[in-house]
Amino acid sequence: MTRKSAFKMTIVIALAALFGALAAAATMDLKLKPGKYALTVTYEVQDQRQNQSRSATRCIRAADLDNPEKIFDDQVAATPKEKDACSVKDLKNADGKISYDAQCANRTVHVEGTLTGGGFSVVRTVIPKGNQGISLKFTVSGKRTGDCLSLAER
Repeated sequence: MTRKSAFKMTIVIALAALFGALAAAATMDLKLKPGKYALTVTYEVQDQRQNQSRSATRCIRAADLDNPEKIFDDQVAATPKEKDACSVKDLKNADGKISYDAQCANRTVHVEGTLTGGGFSVVRTVIPKGNQGISLKFTVSGKRTGDCLSLAER
């Protein structure tokens, strides 16, 4: 191998490592641990705070940590259906803070919040696309309460 070829190979390896590190940084390097979380969701409809909140538990699996919408969605009882999946854009996750936008078929969602080793609190602002629907704001808080007990938990 010539010196020039070796240099090119070194550059390629260095760039691959750099892009790999950047890709890893863009993923959900959350301080959250997989496990069972107690969730509380409060909401506003058209900027009017509602006097109700919903509570439930959710099992957050290790695989869920790669997609913030699987963690911070406002569904307390069920997993969002695949057809309703949203694509995450502009993910920022540093210093215990997270923010991103989610583009969905019928809505746009902006999420901002804080993360700790044992929980999270995010505000989800949901804006419908087109002239159908109403704007919503959800505060989703979760606190880790232990390990998931079974594969069926979600």
